[in-house]
Amino acid sequence: MNKKDALRFFKNVFLSTADDEIIEKLTYISSIKKISKKEILFMEEEKGSNVYFLVSGAIKLYKTNDEGKTVIIHLVKPGDIFAEILLYLKKTYPVTAEALEDSTVLAIDAEKLFDQLKANPDFSMKLIGALAKRIKELLSKIENLTLDDVKKRFLNYIYTLSKQKKTDTITLPAPKGDIALMLGIRAETFSRLLKKLQDEGIIFIDGKNIKILKEVN
Repeated sequence: MNKKDALRFFKNVFLSTADDEIIEKLTYISSIKKISKKEILFMEEEKGSNVYFLVSGAIKLYKTNDEGKTVIIHLVKPGDIFAEILLYLKKTYPVTAEALEDSTVLAIDAEKLFDQLKANPDFSMKLIGALAKRIKELLSKIENLTLDDVKKRFLNYIYTLSKQKKTDTITLPAPKGDIALMLGIRAETFSRLLKKLQDEGIIFIDGKNIKILKEVN
């Protein structure tokens, strides 16, 4: 996808009622970047100047603690904006961004984008709405992570994906090991959980695809 198409995608997601003048201005403050699978887009605590919009592919955002343990914060899907914290006071990335597959991102200069937000109220409200939705998703994830029951934690996750996709068969957006990390489950525990749920007739597993056979409370 070229830059013009990427900006059109960005407009359709965030700026459906914005005029073409805003898109024209974004043309001068943005660029297209392609990254390969497992390539790092930016590192935690690295100084940065760009906010990113995922055009295609998949990216995971994660943090590493002092003991070297990785915690996945978010799985970015096409149509998501990320590293938006650079629009505020922080000038370093709080997480590491790694491509889960070959991906294309639209890099937007954060300082110049902030100027556009101040100058265009319609643009600003659209972006705020999208960020509010992102915050709601993160709060839901935090609530889910506080659940003691691993089974309920995972089922809540796939039920949410199912409702978002409006289908009872969902494709895991990342390798199972990464999903386990994101849910705060050890890989071995996650494998046993999947087998148990399939044996109980709750789900059917076919590679990365999971069909929900029934919902349980």
